[in-house]
Amino acid sequence: MPIPPGMPESWDDHHVSPEARQQRKITAARRAIDIALQTRFLWISQEKREAISTCDDLELLQQWLIRILTVDTVDDLFIEPV
Repeated sequence: MPIPPGMPESWDDHHVSPEARQQRKITAARRAIDIALQTRFLWISQEKREAISTCDDLELLQQWLIRILTVDTVDDLFIEPV
């Protein structure tokens, strides 16, 4: 199927499986978290990087990304809010 006029080729992912789309979202969330943590806290321990890079739960990654805005330390990010 041809790409509609004006649509960038990168948006043509209707041939990509739902699993591949989900993995792209997870990868993007991990990258966003890494950038946000480095911006806010400058340094992230290897242990915390590992926790982020091995997390496959998109909902949890999205929660972490939002919580980065309000936590005082990187460790606080991984504590379940009450």
